[in-house]
Amino acid sequence: MVLMSVAFVPLYIRVLGMEAFGLVGLMLSIQALSMLLDLGMGGALNRELARRAHNTDMVGTIGDLVRTFEWLIWPTALAIAVAIWLASGPLANHWLHPVHLTRRETAHAIAIMGLAVALQWPSGFYSNGLSGLERQPVLNLINAGFATLRGAGVLAVLYWVSPTIAAFMWWYAAMGACQSLVSATVLWRLLPSGTHKRPRFHPEELRATGRFAGGLVAITALSVAVTQLDRIVLSAMRPLVELGYFSLALSVAAGMGRMIQPMFNALYPRYSRLVSLGENKALTHLYHLSNQYLGIVLAAISVVLIVFSKDVIYLWTGDAATAAKVAVPLSILVAGTALNGLMNLPYALQLAHGWTRLAVGTNLVALILGIPFCIWAVGHYGIIGAAFLWLAINLGFVVIAIPLMHRRFMRGEMGKWYLQDILPPFIGATAVGMFMRWMVPIISRNLQGILQLILISGITLSAAALMSPSIRTWAKKQVTQAMSPKN
Repeated sequence: MVLMSVAFVPLYIRVLGMEAFGLVGLMLSIQALSMLLDLGMGGALNRELARRAHNTDMVGTIGDLVRTFEWLIWPTALAIAVAIWLASGPLANHWLHPVHLTRRETAHAIAIMGLAVALQWPSGFYSNGLSGLERQPVLNLINAGFATLRGAGVLAVLYWVSPTIAAFMWWYAAMGACQSLVSATVLWRLLPSGTHKRPRFHPEELRATGRFAGGLVAITALSVAVTQLDRIVLSAMRPLVELGYFSLALSVAAGMGRMIQPMFNALYPRYSRLVSLGENKALTHLYHLSNQYLGIVLAAISVVLIVFSKDVIYLWTGDAATAAKVAVPLSILVAGTALNGLMNLPYALQLAHGWTRLAVGTNLVALILGIPFCIWAVGHYGIIGAAFLWLAINLGFVVIAIPLMHRRFMRGEMGKWYLQDILPPFIGATAVGMFMRWMVPIISRNLQGILQLILISGITLSAAALMSPSIRTWAKKQVTQAMSPKN
């Protein structure tokens, strides 16, 4: 799925142009903004299914829970399409700054974009349901399949039907509709036995989950505002082509972020189940173990992308000028995304306990401080200034939010999180990454260069893994078993 999200980007840019690709970045921002209308239903469904699926007294209520939320999800999707269609003209004429695209073409593309966003929007709700049932293999199959159909299929449309941004958006709309319908069908078929009585709308379900869902709404609203602030300011203050370059860097950094999502999807319901059962010892062990594995992955990928950012962009796009322009903001965005990734499992732990206040508070502070900083940074430094906003916000989260969380949950475990789970793999990966940069100062755009980057990535991953206590313990155990005499 991650591969599909980034592999075809250079081809999109080649066919559509950087300015039209900026509209693709705008679509991703609108997709994120549409999450506000979820009203916390997806996150509440995830947590409730994880809790009820293993409770014989509550399993029979699952069908009513899903149906109740459905009565709100699909009308909201229609409202999204209508709202974006109404806003398409004002956005094209008064907000964006197209040069090569006409205002009419831009408005038309935004109108279709609204349909694409609206039709895919319900799939997020059903994905949360599958995650809550701990059906990650099925969920990953659906997501990967439709990511491939979107990414590869739209190329066929652009090359053989119409090389326009409108055709791009129409294909995304069709795939979004298919993904939502398939996800809904699969979720209903996989609900636990005992839930297949005729489901009905029950207002009591909304009241029962209302407080937790309300906290998620506040978190989502603030989080979306924080994550989209750089793109909103860029689109208003700078030419549309700069949003295109920024979207190119974001597609790589966000691809790394999406690699973390399956781990969150798998562990959040597991955390929720352990919390509901009161198994604190098992929860603490799983918390540290999962954070160590997350730290290894983030350290290895982020260090390679930061140290070799220009080489990666050049290998990917084949455009040296684009690589030179995007390399610095990409490095900054990747660093911020790595820090943001480290917050995923602590955030899952907070949600498992039903505690949303910390995330609301930290995101609110980040937004209040981020707005003036972003306007100043974009005005003076363009896309580099926008990238620094993301890094500064997430550095604050790791330094401030983690200690605040461990004052309430996992008390006494904060030092282990910093000093054993997170720092060792990043120290190992950084040292090896810098050494490899010194050893390989230039990576050519050929098969040898690709193999060099793969080898560097493998060595960096190995260094990060060997610095992690859990991997070292496992390795020592394997060596001991191999050397022990066999009877």
